[in-house]
Amino acid sequence: MRTVLLAFLSFCFLIISCKEDKVSEVIVETQEQIDAKKISQKDIESIRYDDFGLSTDSQKAVADWQKFQELNTQIELLKKGDLVYFSGDPLIVKTLLQELRTQMPVNLKTNEISARITALDTKTQKLNSLLRIDNIDKEEKIKAIKEFLITTSNLNLQINKKFEFDKNNVLKPQ
Repeated sequence: MRTVLLAFLSFCFLIISCKEDKVSEVIVETQEQIDAKKISQKDIESIRYDDFGLSTDSQKAVADWQKFQELNTQIELLKKGDLVYFSGDPLIVKTLLQELRTQMPVNLKTNEISARITALDTKTQKLNSLLRIDNIDKEEKIKAIKEFLITTSNLNLQINKKFEFDKNNVLKPQ
């Protein structure tokens, strides 16, 4: 008797479940919505921050530092709205930053510059992860770009300071 009742209830449940029409919605984005999510050169140009360039002495010091030159090339492309490198494979970005640190010229190996490179590594990886995800707000991505640009500017400033202190023979407390 229990088996018959259980079979009947299972059959009723199966019939009720099959009767429901499940409609799935397909969300189609218009080209206007897609364009609104894209970050353009105009968006990047609207970012306000103090952009420190390298002094003449600093430029001479980093002239042979290939990975620093490669990073600067990618930063210039980023400023023009080309996000391909920073939204690409995280391994490539991480490798560049590791090589940036290991190939650093001896005269630049200071704790202050190393700290800025560590901060740059962190901000670059954050930028890469945010740019690779489609459902992240455009404003959040722009904020990450701003943080990255500020960090690179701070690295340039620290390199400039190092050569300014060296030029002025500023003695460091021991």
